Amino acid sequence: MTRGALGAIKSPSLAACLVLIKHPEHGDDVNGKLLCDQIRQLVKNHPGTLCFFHDGTGMVNARIGYANAFKELDRDLMGRTTEVVCAIPAPIPRMMAYTVATIAQKPWTIFRTRVEADMHMRMRGYLVTDYGHTFEGSLNLRVLGRS
Repeated sequence: MTRGALGAIKSPSLAACLVLIKHPEHGDDVNGKLLCDQIRQLVKNHPGTLCFFHDGTGMVNARIGYANAFKELDRDLMGRTTEVVCAIPAPIPRMMAYTVATIAQKPWTIFRTRVEADMHMRMRGYLVTDYGHTFEGSLNLRVLGRS
């Protein structure tokens, strides 16, 4: 192995499924638990690895209970998660995302804008068609056919 290869940062591999999450305007413990339960239900029938894309561009506020629900979800899905990407412009919700990211075993990349998050996804190898479409509701799962 070359010296350059030893010092290279290893990127997580692309996931088999991409989970798109659109966060509510105000996050609290009730809607956080509800959203995380919906995520668990959504992914349970889809084997393979998961990449989470959190769209928090419409969030104004988030409480610690909201972050705690996502900490628990992160622990539950740790073995299947390859990475988590977030677009969260507002400071309080972004701080809650950092709270979850500090205890996470897998990498979390948190951006202030959707444009930055989109660029990161493209640089990682995901196609705009994987995550760029609008969808109804707060959740969408895309099976990408990768392992």
